Amino acid sequence: MATTSAARARVGVDGRARRVRVRARGGFAASARAWGRTSMDGWRGRRERGRATSATVEPGDRVVVFGASGGVGQIVVAMLEGAGYDAVGISRRRSAGTPRGGERTRGTDCRDYAAVSNALDERVRGVVCCLGTTAFPSARWRDADGKFTNGPEATDYVSVSNVVEAAKEKCPNLKRFVLVSSVGVLRTNVMPFIILNAFGVLKWKREGEKTLEASGLPYTILRPGRLTDGPYTSYDLNTLLKATSGTKRNVQIGTGDVLLPEATSRIVVAQAARAALESDAALGRAFELGSTEGEGPGSDLDKWTALFESAS
Repeated sequence: MATTSAARARVGVDGRARRVRVRARGGFAASARAWGRTSMDGWRGRRERGRATSATVEPGDRVVVFGASGGVGQIVVAMLEGAGYDAVGISRRRSAGTPRGGERTRGTDCRDYAAVSNALDERVRGVVCCLGTTAFPSARWRDADGKFTNGPEATDYVSVSNVVEAAKEKCPNLKRFVLVSSVGVLRTNVMPFIILNAFGVLKWKREGEKTLEASGLPYTILRPGRLTDGPYTSYDLNTLLKATSGTKRNVQIGTGDVLLPEATSRIVVAQAARAALESDAALGRAFELGSTEGEGPGSDLDKWTALFESAS
């Protein structure tokens, strides 16, 4: 924790958590909530056939989603709410949030450990951490004072480590911690990841992963490729072009950071995050994810479990 504390001190955050109301944007969140509702009965039925246990998360449990204003985070929150989870979205940005007010939406600067700790308690059964920033300097690296103090180290390492450490301290009943990271974290010395890591984003994502792996928490790490489909919240070419995956909902999956997927739909990542909460086959593992042509597993927990089990 000393290294994390030192890094946090370098960031220089004032520690004040802000209360915000976040609005899930566009049709993606609405569609995700509908997907959660329509799949709920079937998902539970598959649980009863032995694909999950009491050590996994299930509808009705409290799940806290960090990075709820991001493209993946918004969809995750909406899917969980639609499926009957007690979902709470956490985001620092004033323009961020989930469709509900009150306890459902919290403004928290995750660079401040005390603020993160205050967002968690013994009711939490699952955590989905979607924190992340752009690979290259952008407006997202700037704080309110205009300084570039919110880059990859502050977001992908300090903030992620704070969430991990706070979960260890405050969530004795935690069943699963799902971290959304990135493909390429183990290949920063080869193309195209040499370029993507020019400002350290993959390096710091891997440091965040290592904090989780060493924590003793029951975890799953998801490593998507280039993200497509809205909500478009980033500052990159995909956002400018409104890149979509079209009919690519099938899933390319692997382990060991060896895949080089062309792209990964944010919808697929959110579906994988929910499945990882509920599947024993995802426990203690890291998966690369890509989107390919086809229907994909969608809301079928059996199919996701088979994918997790087949990954090698």
